[in-house]
Parts: sequence; C-alpha cells; structure tokens
Amino acid sequence: MPNLRGEVPRNTCVRVKAWDRHGQELDIEARGLTAGTYQHEIDHLKGKLFVDRVIDPTSLCTWQDFERYRQAEFVTRAKALVARFGS
Repeated sequence: MPNLRGEVPRNTCVRVKAWDRHGQELDIEARGLTAGTYQHEIDHLKGKLFVDRVIDPTSLCTWQDFERYRQAEFVTRAKALVARFGS
C-alpha cells in the first residue's frame, strides 16, 4: 500500500517448513524481526496485504506521520527485539 503504515501483530518465533527451488527440504526457525519478515512474506504468497492484518485501524498513518509521531517508539521496540532474539 503506497505511503501507508500500520501496526500488525506478529509472532516473535516461527518455524518454516518448505522446499527450496531444487526440491530440498528446508526447516527454519526464525526469531525476532526475522520472524516478522517471514510472516510478512508468507502473507504475500497467500494474497494478503498488511492492512488485512491490522487490528487497530487507528495505527494506520502515512509514512510522513509515522516518521514524525511513531518512528521513535517503533525503533525502541525493534531494538528490544534484536537485543532479546538477535537480528
């Protein structure tokens, strides 16, 4: 969604079982920000956009408003995740 941000709840740990492009099995456990990235990308494969996952519509804002009002809190939360789970 161009120029739109919103908070989406994500698990801090996920397990991904899949096949690579050569048909080899993959079994990956991802934590922290990486777990959120996996969930975001899996949503794309399922045809979902982040707005389909937003629970609190008041969290929706433009990038400019995000940078002005919410970015500092987001960075603090992201740093806490990295400190706890690694990147």
